[in-house]
Amino acid sequence: MKALVKFGLVTVLLTVLHTAAKAQKLFFIFAHGQYSSPVQTSFKDNYGYGLGGEVGAAIGANKTFFTGTVGYSFFDARSGTEGGNLTIIPMKLGIRRYILPAKLIYLHADAGVANIKVKGSDTRTSGFTADVGAGVKLGPMELGVAYDGFNYEGSFRSFVAFKAGWRIGL
Repeated sequence: MKALVKFGLVTVLLTVLHTAAKAQKLFFIFAHGQYSSPVQTSFKDNYGYGLGGEVGAAIGANKTFFTGTVGYSFFDARSGTEGGNLTIIPMKLGIRRYILPAKLIYLHADAGVANIKVKGSDTRTSGFTADVGAGVKLGPMELGVAYDGFNYEGSFRSFVAFKAGWRIGL
């Protein structure tokens, strides 16, 4: 009889813990498309706009989540730019913090390394990359803006990224 009571209590406890963990969404994945506009003068003079995307995962509890992302951004070279279009593949780790009780608005900061290549060049370089931003979660959809950038040829090239995508809690 004691074994049956213990089994019942353990089953109830595991069910409650599973339900609480599931309700909190301790882990989620996300994917965003983005449009980027260069900010820094020399970067803006050489490249008109950027398109790209990112995928990532987050783990945490309550309002704070640790994130990992991998992205791809393509910047269109302006006419007369030496070299060609610029491709960036950033890999970042970061933190996301929801600032409202209903988890509608979040702030985030990420940093990592980017693989950088100019079209027409056989050279690939790596540089520091980082971003800070904010977003809003509307059900499974996310909209956000970030001030992003990467270190290339001795200077930090910055841009504003407008993002839209999906978030799936697991």
